[in-house]
Amino acid sequence: LLEDRARLQPDFPFLHFEGQEFSHAEMNRRANRMAAGLIALGLEPGARVAVMMKSAPEYIDVWFAIAKAGAVEVPLNIAYKGEILAHMLDNSGAAMMVLDAEFLPAAALVAARCPALQCFIVRHENGEDSSLALPGARHDLAQIPQGAGENPGREISPETLACIMFTSGTTGPSKGVMLTHKFEISFAVIYNDIVSLTAADVSYNMLPFFHIAGKFILLSALLTGGRTILRERFSVSQFWPDVRRHGVRVTVAVGGMCHMLYAEKRRPDDADNPLRMIYAVPRPHDVEEEFKSRFGLELTEGYGSTEANIVIYTRPGEDTPKGSCGRVAPEYEVKIVDETGRECAPGEAGEFVVRPKHANTLMSGYYGMAEKSLEAFRHLWFHSGDEGMRDAAGYFYFLDRMKDAIRRHGENISSFEVERILNMHDDVAESAAVGVPAEAGEEDVKAVVVLNSGAQLSAPALLDYCVGAMPYFMVPRYIEFKPDLPRTPTQKVRKIELRAEGVTLATWDREQAGYRVTRRGLEKIT
Repeated sequence: LLEDRARLQPDFPFLHFEGQEFSHAEMNRRANRMAAGLIALGLEPGARVAVMMKSAPEYIDVWFAIAKAGAVEVPLNIAYKGEILAHMLDNSGAAMMVLDAEFLPAAALVAARCPALQCFIVRHENGEDSSLALPGARHDLAQIPQGAGENPGREISPETLACIMFTSGTTGPSKGVMLTHKFEISFAVIYNDIVSLTAADVSYNMLPFFHIAGKFILLSALLTGGRTILRERFSVSQFWPDVRRHGVRVTVAVGGMCHMLYAEKRRPDDADNPLRMIYAVPRPHDVEEEFKSRFGLELTEGYGSTEANIVIYTRPGEDTPKGSCGRVAPEYEVKIVDETGRECAPGEAGEFVVRPKHANTLMSGYYGMAEKSLEAFRHLWFHSGDEGMRDAAGYFYFLDRMKDAIRRHGENISSFEVERILNMHDDVAESAAVGVPAEAGEEDVKAVVVLNSGAQLSAPALLDYCVGAMPYFMVPRYIEFKPDLPRTPTQKVRKIELRAEGVTLATWDREQAGYRVTRRGLEKIT
C-alpha cells in the first residue's frame, strides 16, 4: 500500500507532524532504509519485534520496516511495566525491541526474564540513563537505516502475519491477537465506509499506534490518498486550533474525549470549523444532539474489537434508535446467542458472536494460546464476551461486558491484571477490582482488598505500591478494605455485588484525599 502510493503520488504531503511534512515517497524511502538496517542486524521473516514508542514518524518507519522485512510487530502500550510487560515480551517471543529511551528503565527491569530478547534499539532522547544494563546488544535507532531506500523485495502475502496486538487480558493473562496484513488493512476499509473518507479529507490522528484505531486512521488515509495530521497524544487545548489550522475533516475520539471537548467554555465560533465527522467510541449520548449542533458536525460510532474488526456501526443520516450502536457491516455476520449457541430472539439479551464473509478479515487466533483460540471460535463463530441484544429492525445494542474488563479513559483495563498485582503485596490476602461509574462517562477502578491476618496497610500506602507496580491508567482511584469478599456457592467472587455497591462510606477516594496519578507518577494536588 505504501509502495503503491509512493509510485502513484510520490510528492503528495501525506503526513504532518510538529511542523514537518512527509511525502509518500519519503515515508516509503525511510521505511525501506529502516528495513535494510533491521535485516542487516539479522531480522528474519516471522521474527517478532516489540515496539514501545510514542507516536511519531519514527514509529511509522519502524512499523512499516518490520512489515517489509516479513517480520511481526508487537506493539506495546507505553505505560506498561512490571508483570504485564514481562508477560507480553515473553509470550510473544520477541527477539528484538525498539523503544524510546524513556522506557528503558521499564524494559531493563524485566528483560532478564525474557530469554529470547537479545537486541535493543533505542531512540535517544535528552536525559537518557545510559548506565542501565540490558541483556544483549544495544543500538541507536538513528544509526540503523541503511542503503538508498529501495524496496526490500521480500515476499509478503495478504496472509502473512503482520502484528501481535495484546488485549487487556480480562479473565487471565493478556492474549496476543494475531493480525495478518489483510486483516490490518480491513480495519481501514471498514472505517472508510463508516466515515465516507475521500482523498479530499484531512484526518487527525491523536491515538497511539499500539491501539488498532491509531493504525487504521493512518492506513485509511493511505487507502484514499488523503492527508494525516499526527499528534503524540490528545490535547483539549490543541484540538480545535489544529482542526482549523490544518483543515481537518475527520477524526476518531475514544473514551471521554467528546465529553472533554463539550466541557470546554463555549465560544460564539464553535461551529466555525472544517470538521465534518467524529467517529466516537462511545458517542456522548447524554449531550449528542447539543454536541453536533454546537460544533456543526456529525457523530457516528461502532462496535467491534481487535479480534473481529468494526462489525456494527451507525450510518449518518439514518434514524438510529437511541442507545443502538447501529447495524451490521456488510462484510460480516453478527448474531446474539445464548450460552448454548442458540440465536436469541429480538429483545433477548445474549452474547455478540461474529463471522466474516471474506477470508483473513478476522484474527488468526491468540498467539501461543491454542486452547484460548479454540474457545473463542467455538460453534464456528468468534465469541466476543460482550453482552447485547438486537431489535426486530436489525439494530444492535451493547449492554455490558461479560468479560471482567473495566473501561477507563479509552483503555480496556484487565481486572485480572489489577488483582494479580494487588495480590503480590505482602499484606494482601486477596482482592477484587471492579468498575464504578465515573463523572465523565465510562468507569473508574475500585479495588476491594482483604488483608492478611494482623496486617496493617493504609490506602495511601497501597496506592503508592500500585503506582510503582502497574501502568498509571490501571491504578485504582477507589480503595476499600473488607474482612472478606462476597462469593457464589462455588466460591467465585460475586463482582456483580461489588459493582452494585459502588462507592460507599467506607471507600477511600484518592482524588478526595488530594492525590492524582499521571504518566509522571503520583502527584499531590495543591
